[in-house]
Amino acid sequence: MKNKLRLYEAVFVGIAAMLGAGVFVVFAPAAALAGYLLPLAVVLAGVVAFVNASAVSQLASRVSRPGGAYSYAQTYLSQNWAFLAGSSFLIGKIASSAAIALAFAGYLFPEQRVLVAVMSVVAMATINILGINRTAFGSLILGGITVLFLLFALIAGLLSSPNQSITASPELQGFGVLTAAALLFFAFAGYARVATLGDELIDSKRNTRIAVGISFSIVFAIYLGLSFVMPAVLGNQLVFSIAPMVDFLQASIPGFPAEAVIAVAGIASLGSLLALLAGMSRTASVMGEDGELPKLFALRGGPGNAPWFAEIVISLVVVVLVLSGNLVWAVGISSFSILTYYGVANLAAYRQPKEPGFRPRSIWVFGLLLCLAIGFSVPLDSLIIGVLVTATVMLIRIGLSRINKIG
Repeated sequence: MKNKLRLYEAVFVGIAAMLGAGVFVVFAPAAALAGYLLPLAVVLAGVVAFVNASAVSQLASRVSRPGGAYSYAQTYLSQNWAFLAGSSFLIGKIASSAAIALAFAGYLFPEQRVLVAVMSVVAMATINILGINRTAFGSLILGGITVLFLLFALIAGLLSSPNQSITASPELQGFGVLTAAALLFFAFAGYARVATLGDELIDSKRNTRIAVGISFSIVFAIYLGLSFVMPAVLGNQLVFSIAPMVDFLQASIPGFPAEAVIAVAGIASLGSLLALLAGMSRTASVMGEDGELPKLFALRGGPGNAPWFAEIVISLVVVVLVLSGNLVWAVGISSFSILTYYGVANLAAYRQPKEPGFRPRSIWVFGLLLCLAIGFSVPLDSLIIGVLVTATVMLIRIGLSRINKIG
């Protein structure tokens, strides 16, 4: 059992991945889009995430190999579907990691933003290379601090006798709720990090399912609570807030230091970055074993038998994106790519042979349709970028595959 995670450690990997910097800022733009229907947007995002989490959990109960939806698609669909899932995951999460690193640095050290962002990527990658147990310990500390802080914020808001409300109607003739749900969904997406661990988790076929369920339930309860309490404290001010969590706590507790919120947001960013890099290196390692990436990506070693080569290469790509500075476009790539990843997961769950205790296949059809609905609700420029990048990668893969067959 050495170098394998216990159940509670996997739970905190999932929590740390989900509770990133987004929770500190996402409620303002979501409120602007959904208006007084903000809680409905959270519930809708939660339903999409729950169905996807259920698909991942059921698949993990039969496939213990690391790699998440890549390995599931390989087992129940085809290698092309597996490549689509794996490449979508890597593309989306590399972009996300760069944005999160810059967010962390921007919170705490705005004057040295790029340098500190690069240092944070190097530090988190080093922890992952030392082994999955180090990753879990880091997630336990960083995720635990974030959960306690958000629970404190919720209680403070409730005790402040809130009596405000958002009076604005949803934008886009009501479809603003869907766009808000699309924004909020990505705050849930970190539960996939647990599935990428595979047999690095003790009794993975059982514990992956439990860890995903527990981590998702905790985060959903926090998000839903905030969707009710923040509007009750801030009212329409939430819609226009640049720093909603700061405004929320200062309205709940007059004089509350903004620096405390900024510090915890930075900690949350590091927790999310740590889990993201760990998940990407595991997926890339499995793709290396299968020849979808160079075999070097499959190399493992060190005290924790970590996929060190994949971790280094992925971290270097993240650093290059950080150095590029402007990452607004990265959000579009990440948004579309991660929904593509979960769409493949739902399709793989649909193709699983029926077994006692499995959920009806109609749920996975519903999940796939939800992914499509939310995916096509992201801003148009984000949708175009995501489609173009995904299509280009798939065409290159198909072209190389045909060349190899001819050779």
